[in-house]
Amino acid sequence: MATRDRFLTLMLLSLVYGGITFQQAGALGVCLDIGQNHAGSIIGLVNTSAQVGGLLSSVAYGYIVERFANYDAPFVPLAALLFLGAMLWFRIDASKELSRTTAPEPAVAVVTCPKLIG
Repeated sequence: MATRDRFLTLMLLSLVYGGITFQQAGALGVCLDIGQNHAGSIIGLVNTSAQVGGLLSSVAYGYIVERFANYDAPFVPLAALLFLGAMLWFRIDASKELSRTTAPEPAVAVVTCPKLIG
């Protein structure tokens, strides 16, 4: 949106992609710190939420382009949502676990068979 120069556009897109790639390690680290024994579930929940957001933003992108007849128009609400998401990360305290209680051990059924006398 900010430039029409192809080289500058490529450089800006590369910087954005690099930022997205470098933030993933921090996001997974936060999931590990918060989730502890349930980190896999937390990471799965985060990934699922991101995929739903990706699906909805792809659909919204098409509708916004059709409505405004401009391919730059969808970047405004998408950038606002990305900024909101970045601000929400400041509210996360990774030093606090999601839950300090542990799940109860599963009950194991003990089945006894009488001795067969043969």
